[in-house]
Amino acid sequence: MIVLRVYAQQPPKPELSCVSVISSSSVQVTWEIPAGTFDGFRLYSGPVGGSLVPLDLPPGVDNAVVNTPNITTNRYEFFLTTFTNSPNIQSESSNIIESILLNVFGEGTGIARLEWNRQSSQDQTYRIYRSEDGSNFFLHGQTSELSYNDTIKQYCDPTYLYYRILAGTCNSYSTVAGANFEDLTLPGDPVLQLVTVNNGFAELSWEPSISDDVSGYIIERNSSLGWFQYKVTGNVTSFTDDFSSEPEFLDPCNNIVSYVVRAVDQCNQGSAGNYLNAHNNIMVTGNTSQLCERKAVLLWNDYKNMQPPVSHYKVERSTGGPYVDIGDVLSTGATSYEYTDPDMLEPLVEVKYRIAAVNSDNSLLSHSCELTLLPQPPLVTDFLIENVTVTDNSYITLSVTAEPPSVPDKVAIYRSSEGIDELLSTSDWNPSGIFTINDQNNVDVNRYSYVYSAKALDACDFEIALSQTFNSVLLSLTLTNDINVSLEWTEHSGWGSELDHYLVYKYLDGVVASGFPKTIEPSSTTYSETEQDSEALKTTYVVESVKTDGTISRSNEVLLPRAAVVNVPTAFLPGGLNNTFKPIVKNIDNSSYLFVIYNRWGEQIFSTNDPSAAWDGSYKGSIVTGLYVYFIKYTDQTGVAGEKRGSVILLQ
Repeated sequence: MIVLRVYAQQPPKPELSCVSVISSSSVQVTWEIPAGTFDGFRLYSGPVGGSLVPLDLPPGVDNAVVNTPNITTNRYEFFLTTFTNSPNIQSESSNIIESILLNVFGEGTGIARLEWNRQSSQDQTYRIYRSEDGSNFFLHGQTSELSYNDTIKQYCDPTYLYYRILAGTCNSYSTVAGANFEDLTLPGDPVLQLVTVNNGFAELSWEPSISDDVSGYIIERNSSLGWFQYKVTGNVTSFTDDFSSEPEFLDPCNNIVSYVVRAVDQCNQGSAGNYLNAHNNIMVTGNTSQLCERKAVLLWNDYKNMQPPVSHYKVERSTGGPYVDIGDVLSTGATSYEYTDPDMLEPLVEVKYRIAAVNSDNSLLSHSCELTLLPQPPLVTDFLIENVTVTDNSYITLSVTAEPPSVPDKVAIYRSSEGIDELLSTSDWNPSGIFTINDQNNVDVNRYSYVYSAKALDACDFEIALSQTFNSVLLSLTLTNDINVSLEWTEHSGWGSELDHYLVYKYLDGVVASGFPKTIEPSSTTYSETEQDSEALKTTYVVESVKTDGTISRSNEVLLPRAAVVNVPTAFLPGGLNNTFKPIVKNIDNSSYLFVIYNRWGEQIFSTNDPSAAWDGSYKGSIVTGLYVYFIKYTDQTGVAGEKRGSVILLQ
C-alpha cells in the first residue's frame, strides 16, 4: 500500500513599510499586502528590549494603529507575519522597524540639539519640522545624520519650540519633543572692504554678513576712549558719513578716522566686531612754504587692512581740469609717507592734490580728500641785466637789478660765447637791489662778444626770475691803403628799443680827437673815415651804446695799426738847444720798447723801456764828449718786431 503525505503551504512573508508616531500614545504601522493565501496578519509590537504583544488583523488591511502608552519616552519595535488557521501556520517574520524617538536638548539656550534613533537598517533622509504651537509644523531642515543642531534665530524672548522628524519617503514621523529656546546667537560679522572719501565725506562699503537674520549694521568709530557705536543702518552694504551738522562728526579731510562695521540681527544683537580689521581714511596734508612757495610737499597716513593689501599710493594733481597721476609711492608698511611734487608751481594759482591707495590686484582704490594749496611766493616784478660794459679794455662789468629788491636770495650769472654756455658764478644777492660783478674769468674783450643772462634764485635755489640776454659790444677795425679806416661792431641787444644811439670815439694819445664822438643811429653798426696823419703816437677807437636814460655800455678799444716811425738824432749838446738824446718813436707797442747806449769800449752806460725817456749825456756823474753807439728794439702796432742801431756824437 502506498502512503501519500501532503505538506501544508507556508503563508507568504509580509514587509513593513512605515512606522509613524501619530500621537503621544499611538503609532500607525503600514505594510504592503503580499501575494498568496493566508487568513490574517499578526502584528507584534512592544518597547525595544521588552515583551512584544501580537495583534491579529484581517488579511485585507494594510495598516493598523497601535496603542503605545509610553512612546514619548521609549522606542517601540514592530514586525509582521501572516498566518493560516488550518493548519495553524505562521509565516516568516517581516523586517523590523522601530518608532523614532526624538530627544531635544539645550533648554534655555540658543541652539536646539535634536537626536533620534535610526528606524531601520536602511540609510534614510530625515526632514526636520518645527512648530510654535505643537500642531502646525513647518519643514525646517534636512539631514542624513541622526542629529541636528537648530540655531535659534528671530525668537528674541524664550519660546517653547516643538520638533518632530519625518524619515524616509513613507511619512514615518517621530515623536514630538520640544523645549524653551531663544535667539542667543550673534550674527556673523560683515567684511569691511573699503573706506574712501568722496566730496569731502567718508564712504564705507562691506560684504554682508553670512547670517540670514540680519536687520541692519552698526557703524563704529574709534576715539581716544576706544570704540563706540556711531550710527546704525538698515540692511545695506554701504554707508556715507555725511552727518556734518552733528557734534560727533569728524571731518575726514582733517582727521584720520577708523571704522568697524558690525551686523545687527532681528533681536537687536550685534556681531562681535572684527576690530583687527578696522579700516581708516587717508588724510593728506601739505604745504608750499617748506620749499619757498615754489613746490608742494605732501604727507599722508597709511591705509590699513585693505585686502589684498595696499601695494602703492598714487599722487594725483589738478590745476582746474581732470586729475592726472604725477607720481607713485610704494607701500613699505610705514605709518606715514611723503612726496614732493617735482614740478614748479605757478604763483597764486590754486593746485589740488589727492592720494589714492591701490591694492595689489587693482581691485580697490581709496581716495583721500582734496588738498588745495595756493603758492604765494614773493614775486619779482622786474629782473633785468641793467648793463654790460667793457672796463679798462680788459674785463667786463655786469650789473643786475631786481624789484622788489629784497626778494632774490642769490643770483646766477650765465655767459655764452662761440656757442658755449656756462655758469659763470652763483653769488648772494645784494639786498639793495643792484648786483655788480666784474667778469675777469678768461675774458678776451678784443676777440669775443659775450652774451650774458641772469637767474634770480630763492633761498631754496629755485629759479624765480630770468633776465633778458645782454651782450658785450665787440669793436673791430679794418685799415686799407693805410688811410681808409672801417669800424664795425656787434649789435647791442640788451636794451631793446631803449637803445637810443651809438657814439664813436677817436683818441689821439688818450685825448678825444677833434670832431668826436660821432653819433650813429641804433640801426647801424659801422663807421668809416679817412685817417689824417697826426703827431699822435697812438690812435684808438671806442664805441659806446647809449640808452635813452643816458646809461652807457662801452665796447673794447681798438688800435689803429700804422707802421712804426723811429727817428734818431745824430748829435746833441748838453745845455744846448738839443740838450738830450731821445729817439722820436710813433706807432709802437710801448711795452716792447728798449733803448740802450754804449761807449766806445762797449760798456752799457744807459738803458730804458720808457719811449719818453732821454739820455742827458752823463755817466757816473760826468759828461764825456765823444762818439757813442745806441741800440733800439721795438714792436710796431701790427705786432711786427724791429731794431735800429747807430751812433751819436755828444758835443761840448
